[in-house]
Amino acid sequence: MRMHEKYSSPFSYALGVITTAAGALSLDQWAVLIGIVCTVATFLVNWYYKRKEFKLREANSGKDTK
Repeated sequence: MRMHEKYSSPFSYALGVITTAAGALSLDQWAVLIGIVCTVATFLVNWYYKRKEFKLREANSGKDTK
């Protein structure tokens, strides 16, 4: 087995699996799946930044502001 076959063969199989999975779902199913993923991603981003803001406010609450 040559070196390039070591990488190209698994890549080809993986691409085949991805293509098969993509063809197994209808357009409506893809829309629902993408919507769910985007909603979860939005929740996680908002949670991260709100937590960061809370920690910053908590750290600044002990300081005197003039």
